[in-house]
Amino acid sequence: MTSLVWLDQALRLHDNPLLWCNANTPGQNSSSCRLVAVVCVDQAAYFSRQYGVARASLLRLQQQLQLIANTRQALARLNIGLVTLFGEPATEISSLATALQANQIFAATPTGYHEQQTIARLKLQHQVTTLDVNSLLGSPDLAPQLHQLPDSFSAFRKQREPLLQVTPALAEYQIQPGQHWYCPADVAAFSENFSQLAMFSQPLAQPGSSEQDALQRLDDYIWQQQAIRHYKISRNGLLGNYYASKFSAPLATGCLSARFCWQQIVRFEQQQQANDSTYWLKFELLWREFFRWQFRKYGKAWFSRHAIKGPADFSPPSLPHAQQQAFNQWCAGNTGVPFVDANMRLLNTSGLMSNRGRQNVASYLMHDLGIDWRLGAAYFEQRLLDYDVASNWGNWAYIAGSGNSTERQFNLIKQALCYDPAGDFVRIMLPELTATGSLIHQPAPGVKVPAHWQSWLAKLSDRSNS
Repeated sequence: MTSLVWLDQALRLHDNPLLWCNANTPGQNSSSCRLVAVVCVDQAAYFSRQYGVARASLLRLQQQLQLIANTRQALARLNIGLVTLFGEPATEISSLATALQANQIFAATPTGYHEQQTIARLKLQHQVTTLDVNSLLGSPDLAPQLHQLPDSFSAFRKQREPLLQVTPALAEYQIQPGQHWYCPADVAAFSENFSQLAMFSQPLAQPGSSEQDALQRLDDYIWQQQAIRHYKISRNGLLGNYYASKFSAPLATGCLSARFCWQQIVRFEQQQQANDSTYWLKFELLWREFFRWQFRKYGKAWFSRHAIKGPADFSPPSLPHAQQQAFNQWCAGNTGVPFVDANMRLLNTSGLMSNRGRQNVASYLMHDLGIDWRLGAAYFEQRLLDYDVASNWGNWAYIAGSGNSTERQFNLIKQALCYDPAGDFVRIMLPELTATGSLIHQPAPGVKVPAHWQSWLAKLSDRSNS
């Protein structure tokens, strides 16, 4: 008997139920079962286009390849080989299962619609067991019933509080008695197509590119620097190392467990201090959880123009020439609105952007430029190193008013004055601008200025002269 252990969503040793898949399973003769660890880089997810926008940047692909390389090394230290595949996941995993005469596939419970479809296709030919490896509410006793899942985050949160019970994290994996893994030498012959990606590989020092880096960041932020103490106050920052946790990339890539992260926050509250900031970081993790279950509830609807509100409309966005130019300028950080451009340039160069920046550039694209929100979500998918299907598309629909909220429109000048009052962030990202003080937030000549900005534009000169 042979089982495939498909690790795409959980490239880590800590709190990884997939690695423990058949250990001590009642009624299973594990001594006769061999386990094969496997990952598959989805060709479409990294090399195709949606709405004319490339699905992934080179930087995001390189991050994934680096994470796979680091995971291969970590598994090799336990004498576990890792089969690396490239192509269409259902086809590649099915072919490997057939070649190895595998009778079972263990995989992460899918969140997004396309991942759900992949698992459904595999189940037509193979026995597939899914384990919820990246949810806070991953165990059957805590998992929400989808037909009873509220569409309001507030209602969802109130269902779970005040106890906020979370599935316990598992210990770091070690080889278990009765588990027999294919070793590195055994799997070498099954990874030929993955060699096509060698030309894109490049060592990176990016957040989320290794489990070790993720755990070090977690320890540094919570325990060494204890920056968690001021998270609620500093989380609206725009640039720097400790204004936010920066756990999003390793959580998105699966090299950091959300349950382990939650466990560390609770431990800090018990041993050091519980305050509004420690609660707020758990609050953000619960938001992430909410979107994961919402995507399981509504599936494909999230990619409709109206998302979960209104009639289904999967027709691609169609932009007239002027709007297409405006979208291209938004992508490049050349809109002429300094606060937007600074955030977009940060995204394009680093693959990351603060939560405050994301809300503002999204609002500008949708509500001030009048462009279909799905184009913005698609561009963020391409660029974000912390891209997560549920969090990304769910948040874009949220601000558009097509998701779990009425529309959210931000006044860009007001926001700039609140969160970058002296223009320090804009000045770093847009060194070509020379205006002093808050005048740096003045839109460039020719930019169409919405009426709701006018009163705040007047404050620029007031503030710079004060």
